[in-house]
Amino acid sequence: MAEKSDKRKEVLILGFLDKIEEILKKTENAKIPFIYFIFTFFSAVILRNFLEIFSTGQNLSFEFFSHFDVSYVFLAMALIIIFHYATKESVQKVSRMVLTSFIILIIVPVIDIAFSLGTGYKIAYIEPTLLNFFTFFGPIKESGASLGMRIEIAIAVLFSFIYFFIKNRNTKKSLIFLFLTYCLIFFYCSFVFIAPWILIIPGIESGISEILIENFYLLFIFLLGVWLFFLYNKGYFIEILKDLRILRLIHYELMFVFGAIFAMTIYPGIFNLTGNALFYWIFLTIAVISAWLFAITTNNIEDCKIDSMSNKKRPTVTGKIPLKDYKKLSCIFLIVAIVYSSKVNFSSLFLILLFTANSFMYSMPPLRLKRITFFSKFFISLNSLALFIMGYNLITGSMNIPGVIAVFFLVFFTAAINFIDIKDYEGDKKAGIKTIPVVFGLRNSKIIIGLFFLMSYPALYIVFRENCLMPVLIVFGLAQFFLINKKNYNEKQILTVYLFSLVFLVFYLIFKFKVIQGI
Repeated sequence: MAEKSDKRKEVLILGFLDKIEEILKKTENAKIPFIYFIFTFFSAVILRNFLEIFSTGQNLSFEFFSHFDVSYVFLAMALIIIFHYATKESVQKVSRMVLTSFIILIIVPVIDIAFSLGTGYKIAYIEPTLLNFFTFFGPIKESGASLGMRIEIAIAVLFSFIYFFIKNRNTKKSLIFLFLTYCLIFFYCSFVFIAPWILIIPGIESGISEILIENFYLLFIFLLGVWLFFLYNKGYFIEILKDLRILRLIHYELMFVFGAIFAMTIYPGIFNLTGNALFYWIFLTIAVISAWLFAITTNNIEDCKIDSMSNKKRPTVTGKIPLKDYKKLSCIFLIVAIVYSSKVNFSSLFLILLFTANSFMYSMPPLRLKRITFFSKFFISLNSLALFIMGYNLITGSMNIPGVIAVFFLVFFTAAINFIDIKDYEGDKKAGIKTIPVVFGLRNSKIIIGLFFLMSYPALYIVFRENCLMPVLIVFGLAQFFLINKKNYNEKQILTVYLFSLVFLVFYLIFKFKVIQGI
């Protein structure tokens, strides 16, 4: 009798697991646009926020709910990564299942309202103690993990184990990833207490606020997003990384840093490194990378024929990233740039939009301004100036830089930056793009652009007004003239010397700042 009973239970369990597996397969392999799953996720989050108003008595505010919305995005992305490694399923399939399952969010306020007879519970972060960890969030209090929240987590944990077991049929492995899932949820539920410990590492003391916690989650989302992109398609990830044009990216990042350091030397004592200020530096760095990737991808899309002669390893030429997917990635880079710059202030958002607008007009039709001889580089120079102003604005809150800096960028920098067309001479000539090398010939253009460098470096004197810098600036100018005109032209050498000169000026300003501060 006992054996029959055990077999009956085994049959029931296997039947239950087969039914669950059938439902999972329907969700994972659903032939509907992936954007529908994203909308379903956000719909569940919005409904949860609405119901939570009645359960917790919280006032409706953008800061409160944007903080929780961002936190749910972080949680979903982290769960997708854990579930991917636990099951070896593709990120796409796991994402469909995880995003759909977030409908479970709505049961928390419903249960809390029902069991409290309409009064609800105040849901709050819990202290990350061992007692709370090993007792499933500790005793129920007036504020903390409510009954509904515990039931929600219990269901989520149970479902996670079932999902892991169905996929790998390995109890030990399923239990290990179940433990990791629980750890993630516990981390999520106690993060407000963990955040100050993280800030201790860079030596920052900062009060906890909704904005600070949201900034933490936004940073986590970016890092997890990069990770998920790698897991989604390693080939795409590697191709984007190979085409990053790191030296030019460093130039733009240094423009941002240069502007900030320059502002500190003019207004010593104005800058105070708080928790949020640290995140603003990080977010603007992310925004610059994303805006640059948008500029690269849009330029590559239009320059495919030219690149087939002068840049044969680019993704649009090799076809390693299909054009349809490449355009989607370009849009994602633009969205990331907008989101992270907007979290700092409106001025930063505006300047990043200016950067992307200039890049688009420079590369893309109908204007495609790169076809204009010499003056097309005005827009690249303007982008460098925009990032300088963004750094300046981060420190001072103002965009009113000294006029001589604008003059230097828009005149001298515009002239010198024409060197980027030397490498593309053959492709531009065939495409009929009237760059200086195409108009004057390669040899004459090298002399002309070399002279631009000879003038531009000493012209920095109008910015710094310090005689001690003049000999160094002249040496840099001569070095660039030589490198541009040598027989075996190498653009990387030009960029390396330029970046070295820019780093030198940044460190000079830092030294000057320390002298002013008496450090």
